[in-house]
Amino acid sequence: MFRAFALMLLMWVAPMAQAHPHVFVDVGLTFETDTDGNITAVEVRWTYDGLFTLLVLADGGYDADADLKLTEDEKAALLGFELTDWPEGFEGALFLHSGQKKIVLGTPEAISVELVDGQLETVHRRSLEPTEAHDLVVEPFDPYYYAALTLRSVDGLPETCKTAITRPNLDEVTEWVAGLGDQSGESFFEEFRVGKYYTDRLEVTCATS
Repeated sequence: MFRAFALMLLMWVAPMAQAHPHVFVDVGLTFETDTDGNITAVEVRWTYDGLFTLLVLADGGYDADADLKLTEDEKAALLGFELTDWPEGFEGALFLHSGQKKIVLGTPEAISVELVDGQLETVHRRSLEPTEAHDLVVEPFDPYYYAALTLRSVDGLPETCKTAITRPNLDEVTEWVAGLGDQSGESFFEEFRVGKYYTDRLEVTCATS
């Protein structure tokens, strides 16, 4: 997902060549529910950092007049750019569990791409089998840690539900990951898929009758 543009960033910004992550993304989640209050889909909004945005625009020759606005043709060309180049077996950057059960998410459907305050903002939708919101655990992360995802907003859950977001202790996680081995090569992140250790964790609890 982020890999093609992350590699581009590595070539443009040499000092970051041995650093992870390469891309920073704010995440917004909007859940869709059926008449019984079960979750049936989730819209995922990704807002990319300013540097990554500039690199994407420059690489594609977008916003040539530098007015920080995309034409309709440019939006059409960019739509879904972050959903291509998924390697075989890659599940994306959103993981849901209900109790001990892993929730299978459908293929992402690109919905929109905009340039907001100088940052690219994309929205895509992923469907799922109707699932109770109660005891749902949601973790947005890139397994390879090319991108650091931060959960910023959650909407669309039934009114009887409450949410709690737990964020990782970055210093402790970074120290622990450093003990896994040499991080100087990309193969380290391919092998250990450390992104799961840096993830925000959203827990949903709902009142039951």
